[in-house]
Amino acid sequence: MKPLLIGELAPEEPSQDHGKNSQITEDFRALKKAAEDMNLFKSNHLFFLVLLAHIIVMEIIAWFIIFYFGNGWIPTIITAFVLATSQAQAGWLQHDYGHLSVYKKSSWNHIVHKFIIGHLK
Repeated sequence: MKPLLIGELAPEEPSQDHGKNSQITEDFRALKKAAEDMNLFKSNHLFFLVLLAHIIVMEIIAWFIIFYFGNGWIPTIITAFVLATSQAQAGWLQHDYGHLSVYKKSSWNHIVHKFIIGHLK
């Protein structure tokens, strides 16, 4: 989230939290450093690529079911289930891209986010 960090007040500057405990602040800094050392803030690009491929495959399967089996009750129900699952997954995927949490460059996040919203949702 460094691109969104505008700035922090120096320790001697007044803040809205007048009674903040310096020990709690230090504990959170240590926790943040431990999380960064464990690479918890780094996204796994392969995971997001596989998830996108999974969504596209489910969309293709849904179209194939209707094309091959027709629009009877059973194919329609199966297709509805597949599409509902696919759309739910696409919603969460676009959510991650919309919060700029996948790529370091926000423009790449915006491009993939717009693709998912415009073409899959």
